[in-house]
Amino acid sequence: MQWFRVNKVGVGVYRLSMVFKGLETSMVLQRVFGEELKKVLNETLVNINRHPWIIWVNEENGEININEDYLRENDMQTMHLDVVHELIHVKQLSEGKELFDARFSYVDRPTEIEAYRLTVEEALDMGLSREDIVDYLRVDWVTEEEHQRLVKAVMK
Repeated sequence: MQWFRVNKVGVGVYRLSMVFKGLETSMVLQRVFGEELKKVLNETLVNINRHPWIIWVNEENGEININEDYLRENDMQTMHLDVVHELIHVKQLSEGKELFDARFSYVDRPTEIEAYRLTVEEALDMGLSREDIVDYLRVDWVTEEEHQRLVKAVMK
């Protein structure tokens, strides 16, 4: 993944384009944002912090929050997919969608299903195998049964 890289930054707030390079080549992001992609990459803020959550979008201000250690220690492939996923949430938020709708469990939440479905498309575009994608979809905060539900909901 020579086309995607993470610049070295410390705790603080930065423009997304100052932290990540190469997102403009994403076919998924090009389709989701269209002509607005460059503007989104230049105007979306990234808050690098020491919060225990690893990566999420702040529903109040649209910032992508990333744990400093997670940013520094994660592999490029996972980081790329995670940022694509969070940018889908940025788009959803701009459309007035509720990101953290408590009526749904995490894996059943419509905004998560949409974001993961598009992230899976990105992973396929990157050449990841089905096995690698299923592994990517395994996150610490869901049970194995929930993981299987998510896989079924987002993979063809």
